[in-house]
Amino acid sequence: MGLFGGKDDSSSSSAISSDADFADFAASTVETVANAASSAAASAATSLANSYPTGLPVRPSIFGDEHPWYAFWMRASPGDFITEYFVLGFLSLMITWHFIGVGINRKIAKNFVKKHVPLLQREYARVGFQKTLTTTEEAKDDVAAGKFVGDEKTLIREESAQEFVHYDSGRMNVLSTVFEIKLKGRGNPFLWVFESLTSFFMDSVAAPSDTVTITTYTADGADASRTGGHSSKYDSFVWGIVNKKSMSKHRDARYDLSLTKTVDTNKLPPWLTVMTESSEITEMLLTKELIAAIEAFGPSFQYILITDQPIEKPTTLSEFEKAKKRIVLHLDVNSSSKTDALLEYFLRLPDFLVTNAHFRPEVLRKVRSMREDERRKLEKVEEEKKAEERQASKDEKKKQERDAKLRGLSADEQRKFLDKEKDKEMKKAAKKQVRRV
Repeated sequence: MGLFGGKDDSSSSSAISSDADFADFAASTVETVANAASSAAASAATSLANSYPTGLPVRPSIFGDEHPWYAFWMRASPGDFITEYFVLGFLSLMITWHFIGVGINRKIAKNFVKKHVPLLQREYARVGFQKTLTTTEEAKDDVAAGKFVGDEKTLIREESAQEFVHYDSGRMNVLSTVFEIKLKGRGNPFLWVFESLTSFFMDSVAAPSDTVTITTYTADGADASRTGGHSSKYDSFVWGIVNKKSMSKHRDARYDLSLTKTVDTNKLPPWLTVMTESSEITEMLLTKELIAAIEAFGPSFQYILITDQPIEKPTTLSEFEKAKKRIVLHLDVNSSSKTDALLEYFLRLPDFLVTNAHFRPEVLRKVRSMREDERRKLEKVEEEKKAEERQASKDEKKKQERDAKLRGLSADEQRKFLDKEKDKEMKKAAKKQVRRV
């Protein structure tokens, strides 16, 4: 309002301006409150929507992840099993190697015996681990044709992955013949490699090889009651032909060979030698047929031995007397070797011994003297052992009597008794010392 009561334009404009500012403030405040309310409502709606499930509930995994417990393919990759792949592959290789190696050994052993079935069936009434006889009327045609009579599964018996046995019986002058076939450790590569490396660096260890040891246990009179009084006895001695390359090894391994002396002869090839107890025995046994058969077989021949002594050195008199007469043929198994002539001579050698191995008393005296010396040594050892046992029994009895006597004494009497014992021991020790001086 002006001085004279009129309206003041400035005041009016100021009021209008103030009202406009209030309106803007009020509008902005309302808008802010509205926006805050809308945000709160939206947040509440979202929280409410999330609070209710929209699908099936997810069961937590036992492995702490989002995958089901059975979905192993979703948790692992092939690269996580490198160690397992190596172990399984190694085991598969070893198992396969074992079965292949054992199969090869089984085939080698069976083929070696089958190769000689015609000869064995002509010489023995029972071939293999069976009851079927080769001497029956039904079997004659098969034997003549070289076919095996019976079941081929009974030809060999598998003692281990490397050892196989064949058995024959039913022949004059013979109790039985046993084939012991020992082959390389083809089923165990670690053993095979170890033996090969050890034999390469150590001369005392033999390289792994396929060998067969054929042992004929001669009757030596035991079959007289079954042969109408026929005598199958022959004189006792040790004689053999040995491959020089392995002579020292066989002499160390066999006690019976250690009793002989080595004799070279120009009748044999340079790689062979004779081991004998008497030159007269050598003259009788070293036949042209035997030499020819060994030469035909070749260097795979190891030794042929006629013996009445044990393989291991006897430590008691019973072991010394328990040894039986036998003939041994030791060969390396080689598919290319000609074994027929040598094996045939070997199987018929008992007949030759029964007919010819009866020597002059002068020859046998030397052979028997050696055996008597061995017997006396063993008897002396046994007597010393028995004397020690008797002395130990006496000492034990004295000790028991002494303990019983001590228990019946008082403390002072026990002390005096022990002092006397101590004085006696000191006097004995002094006497022994004086005697030594």
